[in-house]
Amino acid sequence: MQRGISREQIERVARIYKSNQDASQALGINMRSFGRLCRKYGVETPYVRRRRRDVYRPLVSLET
Repeated sequence: MQRGISREQIERVARIYKSNQDASQALGINMRSFGRLCRKYGVETPYVRRRRRDVYRPLVSLET
């Protein structure tokens, strides 16, 4: 039996899934543990990726 979750597994689910909840469910762990593992391995979570993307998206179209 495998012990723990590898960095590669964390990176893969963080890249594939749209939310932290979906990613953590895919690994069979809770969201808090998923967030901790991402911080431990320096992996960007789906939540952070979405927030980063939304910061650069304009709120209102400048075209009139």
